[in-house]
Order: sequence, then C-alpha cells, then structure tokens
Amino acid sequence: MLKRHPIDLAPFDAASGRAGDARFVRPLFLNRVYTEFGFVIPGSTTSTGNDKANPQPTYLAPMGTTVRSAVDGVVDRISDLWSTPTLGDVSVMVKPDGLVGRCYAVIEFEHVVKPTVRVGDRVVAGQAIAEVGPLNSQGSQGLGLVEFGILTGAGNGRPLHVCPYAYFDPSARGTQLAILARLISDWEAYAGDSTLYNEATWTGGITGCRSGPIEE
Repeated sequence: MLKRHPIDLAPFDAASGRAGDARFVRPLFLNRVYTEFGFVIPGSTTSTGNDKANPQPTYLAPMGTTVRSAVDGVVDRISDLWSTPTLGDVSVMVKPDGLVGRCYAVIEFEHVVKPTVRVGDRVVAGQAIAEVGPLNSQGSQGLGLVEFGILTGAGNGRPLHVCPYAYFDPSARGTQLAILARLISDWEAYAGDSTLYNEATWTGGITGCRSGPIEE
C-alpha cells in the first residue's frame, strides 16, 4: 500500500545539517526530530495532562517543506482541525487504491498547510499535496511538522490508528524502513544519546512501531 514517507529522507549530511528534508537542530520538543507510532508523550506536555500514546508518526522539517502523498489513491477529505483553529492547518486524507469490499481506511496527513489538491483528485505516491504546518510548539527552531498515519474505524465507531510502517508495499518496504532506521540512528548520533529510541519496544520488529492499534 504505502510507497514512501510523507517527506523526503536521506542519510544525514553534516555540511548542510539535513537528512533529506529533515533539518537537525537542538533543542527540540521531546528531543526528537521524528516521533514514532506509539511513543508515550508525557502528560506534562499534553493538553489533557495525561500521558498519550502517539497515534501517528510525526516528522519535523523546516516550514515550507513539501508534504508528499505516500500512496496512489484519491483525495477523500480535507478537513479543518478543531484542535488547532488558530493555526490554519488541515488534515488531508487519501483513500488508497486497492481496498476491496466494505473495507475503509485512509492515509492521513495531519497538521499540514497550503494544500495543493482537492477532494476527488487522483494522486500518486511522491506527488506534492501540502506543506508542513506550524503545530510544532508554534514553529520552534523554524520547524513545522506533519503527522502521518493510517486511520480506520474500531468496532464502536471510534477512530482507530494502526502503525503505517506495517503496510508498506513489498516493493518499497525494505528501502523505506531502512531510511527510517537511518534517520533514527543519525539523530541519536547528532543528539549524543543512543537511548532515545528503544528498538526493543518495536512491535513485531517493525521500525517505528511501538505499539499495536491505538483508539482515540
């Protein structure tokens, strides 16, 4: 299903301070340029005051960075976000090709700005669909973010998130998981802390998946 990440990733280049679109700077919120699926966000930093499992992997990149579709499919919905009404960010949802029967799932690109697509548009993996938005503590260090994931429904009708990295197309899986693992190891080296990401916690040994499905 998935063919790529929502931003371009590459090995870290010290001269430019970049790992593809990601820019390495410190300090950052949670000391992470990337936050994996299921990472427990401390309650001291959430709006509810409670710990929260991250339901969608989060990528930080400079404001203006292009967000690209991770799949071939059709734009299903573009929605304003009630949680951040003053930021002007939106959620772009793409229904991927290949779903059969009554199966419903969308690939969500959340907290993005300046969408370049409309509902009903056909998109292909790698196509520009928006830019990263300013939710990252209102753009600390000049970085915005995109939250990226697969959204479906639980039996009780509530939103259910599953780890997207378990659903890479076989043709892309090895390459895309490897470049994510490289981003993680490069950031740990840059931050001087090899314990930031605990690979032993990854469900099924899948890079970036720290838990099973998360219901909201």
